[in-house]
Amino acid sequence: MSEVIDVEFKILWKAPVRLATADRAGYAVRGPEDAIFFLSRRWPCERGRSYAHAREKCVAAVSHRIPIETSRDAFVAACVDARLMSMDERQS
Repeated sequence: MSEVIDVEFKILWKAPVRLATADRAGYAVRGPEDAIFFLSRRWPCERGRSYAHAREKCVAAVSHRIPIETSRDAFVAACVDARLMSMDERQS
């Protein structure tokens, strides 16, 4: 029996990051791959230093070069800077 099973492995954070965007309330980013997509395709404002740092850390996490939660911290910081979430909304 030679059957191919298609399996998708995703790296997920311990807790998703929930954002409020102009077109969606409660948009959930679940891991560094989702974050890279969001940063690349859905980022609503200027791409500053925290944006670049978050993108770098998410790519490093997907490449298994840094701990996964480090990428989450960087993504959350970029989202706070971009006013996509408040300091009070930072999940641990």
